Amino acid sequence: MPETLPYIKPKQHHNYVAFFLTLSCNLRCPYCINLHNGGPGYKRTGRKHMEVDEWIKAANRLVLRDDLPLSLQGGEATLYSGFYRFVNEVREDIKMDLLTNMMFDVDEFIKKVPPWRFTREAPYAAIRVSYHPGQNNIEELMSKAFKLRDAGFRVGIYGIEHPSIRDHILQTKERCTKLGIDFRTKEFLGEWEGRLYGTFRYEGSVCGDMMRHCECRTTEIIVDPAGFVYKCHADLYRGRNPFAHILDDDFNEDMIEEFRPCDFYGDCNPCDVKVKTNRFQVFGHTSVEIRNIGSPVKNNNLNVAGQAGNIFMPLQGKEDKRKEDTVKEWGTT
Repeated sequence: MPETLPYIKPKQHHNYVAFFLTLSCNLRCPYCINLHNGGPGYKRTGRKHMEVDEWIKAANRLVLRDDLPLSLQGGEATLYSGFYRFVNEVREDIKMDLLTNMMFDVDEFIKKVPPWRFTREAPYAAIRVSYHPGQNNIEELMSKAFKLRDAGFRVGIYGIEHPSIRDHILQTKERCTKLGIDFRTKEFLGEWEGRLYGTFRYEGSVCGDMMRHCECRTTEIIVDPAGFVYKCHADLYRGRNPFAHILDDDFNEDMIEEFRPCDFYGDCNPCDVKVKTNRFQVFGHTSVEIRNIGSPVKNNNLNVAGQAGNIFMPLQGKEDKRKEDTVKEWGTT
């Protein structure tokens, strides 16, 4: 690997850059969007992780616009062993967002993280906290939010309007709003008790009755814990069909423009195909563009999607030892 790597400059229409530092999580929410469609999902979180020096080198390749931060997420990003080194040693001009359940030690966070790292002009907080009733405690989250705010951080709390907890989420939003906490809700995406929830651009893409061939491309640069880059969240979470590695010297922003073949239309992750707001909070955006939706994939229906999703398909034409080691480690999961 070269000592210095060419810069990656996301284009104006590229909407998101995310480093999934780890897929591990200290919560076990039954409706977790990362583990969409069930299956032995938590076993998939034990992937190989890049070393923190590699993550820092990867981040320092980025040349980001003022309106486009580097989002840190997972799983729970703060569980990554090199989290604090990463946020302190990446170039200072790279602004970051953090998606978190805030189960971390807030005093340690305040001591080790400079507020400027997560400070920028945006219509939403840079630190976005997910509240999951029964998994994390709203009283504790509120207390931590106030403490972080007093330390100079901007924090927002988000709740999913899952049918089983929707009334509680709306009551909590009202309570937090009265106390000056930015609490926002998101619609539940996926299937619950036989009903599909969510607004999706492509019919049959989520919880479909069968998988079909299609072509797909993304507006996002999303990188998994081992550093592989994917065309969609469904592929990332399942460790399926990466098209590059973030430390490849030939990886650049043009590569995400390409339509790539896919045999898993019908098992799309809701985050990829839902109609939502973009980074400017303008409604109507969809993360991926899908075309040429074709015939069903022979002998490959959604009853076996969980099994198919656990198969890692290595990059074609790459001889990098880093990738070979990762294939060996993932191949048995």
